[in-house]
Amino acid sequence: MSANSPETGPEPYVSKIDRRTALAWVGVVGAAVVGGAGVVVYGPKMGGEVITRGYGTDPKLTKPEKAPWSRIMTADQLTTAAILADYILPASGSAPSASSLGVPDFVNEWVSAPYPDQVKDRPVVMNGLNALGAKVLKAPAADRAAALAALPKATDKATVDFWKKFRGLTIGAYYTTEAGFKDIGYIGNVARTVDPGPSAEVKAAVEVALKQLGL
Repeated sequence: MSANSPETGPEPYVSKIDRRTALAWVGVVGAAVVGGAGVVVYGPKMGGEVITRGYGTDPKLTKPEKAPWSRIMTADQLTTAAILADYILPASGSAPSASSLGVPDFVNEWVSAPYPDQVKDRPVVMNGLNALGAKVLKAPAADRAAALAALPKATDKATVDFWKKFRGLTIGAYYTTEAGFKDIGYIGNVARTVDPGPSAEVKAAVEVALKQLGL
């Protein structure tokens, strides 16, 4: 059952990926979306306590349990993230839903990391999840659906910023996975068993171009 089941209400999100995968995922999406995460900084205080800290070098993915920052999203925030991620990218045909691939785990790692771009995104995502969670976690299915449908139509800056950021992170993360590649028909570096060479049409076009150049 998905985290966005209208029949029984949202189930608590259960982590789908390990921390090594989540850390690597942040690196891939960070490079693709923002051109690299940059230099780490000390994280802000939330509730009077520093929740992350700068450390100088990237985490060692061979020992991801030693990553020097804590993951900060609560269970309610993770469940809300799963509901919203599946609203943006639900299961369709052979394509799995965003939450089933672990997108909430990715978002958790993203907002927890002490890099400048992630630190900047943290309050946008966290506050947005808190506001949305208050509307969807204990709401009837119809009210939950209405709250989700209202997000793309919002006009207040906080909600607009949250919607754009969370949607971008969800889509960016989803389409760096094998399932995402498959969904858009990208096959990547797949070795071919034969190389038929250029088609007759391509050869003819090349011949015309060469003749025009006097070659």
